[in-house]
Amino acid sequence: MPIKVSELEMFSPPCDPGSPVWGARVTTDADLEPIMPYVNAVKKNALYDGRIPTVVWREGPHKYALRGRVITINNLKDRKHAERVAQRVVDELNELWERREEIEPDHTTRLPPKLLDILKLLPRTNCRKCGQASCMAFAARLVEGEGGVEDCPPLLEKGNEVALAKLREMGL
Repeated sequence: MPIKVSELEMFSPPCDPGSPVWGARVTTDADLEPIMPYVNAVKKNALYDGRIPTVVWREGPHKYALRGRVITINNLKDRKHAERVAQRVVDELNELWERREEIEPDHTTRLPPKLLDILKLLPRTNCRKCGQASCMAFAARLVEGEGGVEDCPPLLEKGNEVALAKLREMGL
């Protein structure tokens, strides 16, 4: 199942038209569904839904999504950057497929935690020690995979061990 790029389409984020940051929709010549459980097994922060089938993960500044024959990548500077990142992820997927005999596929469905479920576990002090204007803003960043629970100093204080453990169980 070697994956090859058939087409690369650039798009401006729908929530921020005219943004200097781009997204790319990479159409491949292969169905990506068979590799998704392997991606789910090796990417610590992958969100996988085998019913749709889709897998999403964040790595560095980029967020990747696989669905059908399409790879979506965000936070790109321009087309050349998109081509490099797309080729890198395709190469990584091909290498993963080659090693599939060594990897136990993971069919566990993991969906993103809900904003309010996260907020309920935060100290809700709006202290701004995390660099955000409110605990709600911090929770939104966690949902997007930006930052981690360790960025909230009050959460690391004595008395918050249970909340911290529950947030980590959510994959945050």
